[in-house]
Amino acid sequence: MSNLRKFTWIGFLKGFYLYIPILTFFLLSEDVTLSAIVIASAIYSLFTFIGEIPTGLLADRFGQKISIVFGYIIESSGILMIMLFPTAIGFYIASGFRGLAGSFLSGSEEALIYESVKNEGKKNFQKFYGKFLYNKQIGIIISTALAGLVYRQLGTISFLPLIAVTSLFTIASACIAMSLKDYRSNTKDNVAGSQMFSILKESFSLIKRNNVIFNLTIVGVLTLSGEYFVQSLYQPHFQTNSIPLIWVGLAISIGTAINIIITKYSYLLEKYLTLEKILMVINMTLGLTYIVMALLLHPAFIVGAFILMNGLFNVQNPIVSDYINSHVKSSIRTTVLSGISFIRRFFQIFVTLALGFAVGAIGIRASLVIQGAYLIVGMAIGYYLLVRCGCIHKVNDPGKLEFD
Repeated sequence: MSNLRKFTWIGFLKGFYLYIPILTFFLLSEDVTLSAIVIASAIYSLFTFIGEIPTGLLADRFGQKISIVFGYIIESSGILMIMLFPTAIGFYIASGFRGLAGSFLSGSEEALIYESVKNEGKKNFQKFYGKFLYNKQIGIIISTALAGLVYRQLGTISFLPLIAVTSLFTIASACIAMSLKDYRSNTKDNVAGSQMFSILKESFSLIKRNNVIFNLTIVGVLTLSGEYFVQSLYQPHFQTNSIPLIWVGLAISIGTAINIIITKYSYLLEKYLTLEKILMVINMTLGLTYIVMALLLHPAFIVGAFILMNGLFNVQNPIVSDYINSHVKSSIRTTVLSGISFIRRFFQIFVTLALGFAVGAIGIRASLVIQGAYLIVGMAIGYYLLVRCGCIHKVNDPGKLEFD
């Protein structure tokens, strides 16, 4: 079985997050505050930030497959810790483990898919990377709908089984990843003797001097989506506004179904729009959904905004990834991708911390408005930077591999 086929299964299994609809309810039942739950997201970002560069270097030096397998094993351990140590400190530690896992996976999955597209005779990276992402989304659709139904029927007794089974699905992803072929290990590119310091130096030099990569990195910082932030507090927001429990899981499932469709065909958007316009439409709309969810308190508006929000998270990733990867050579690919994520995570730590304190000080609704305004203003600045740069253009052949 080819790598690309295996990645479709990995994407599905890693998306089986049964605990998403019930995690906040579980932690609140264990007397963990909502503010602490949001702050844990900042700890997740902190540990991902700390691990980004070392794990990227290790992947480029020893292969992306090893990094991916370690990532899934560590993530599974972090999920189990939530169940075993349901306190604020325990959740902080579990979030640190999951953040470290994220650093192992960040860049490595994307880089190995890119290398697999080249080595397995395919041409359209956006199509295959998009397929990996929307298979993950299919897993989320099934798991969140199922978890919502289980929680509705069994109540709090369902918390621990749902968390435990999520961990098992992550281990299943690791098992399949062990059989991947590590094309990177056969690459003959030499970067000053393949020394890690040389890889690191060349990678950050490329991020700094390449206009496309540099400006897309800045725009990424200005448009942090707040996905994990809203997943931490939508449940009590629903509960406060008397939204039936069935929607706790179903809203994510419907939103993710929309996300699958958009992600699958996102590469077609470049037939009609340049990248800066694609990013503007997605992020401006996403910002408005936060504001609508906060200010219009009829259940239809809250649920509708949340569904649309989930439909838009990360749909631009295959397009942005293709632009970036086409400017990076194989020998430093994972380190460059990890370096970009490293920069984003640095700023995400402070943004998430600010939102966590805001939830405790001014409440959920005001915090949602702040996140929405951040996206709208950030994208306005980002649009200006991309237009001024003049380095973003419509690609006539989406997914074309320019750098061999």
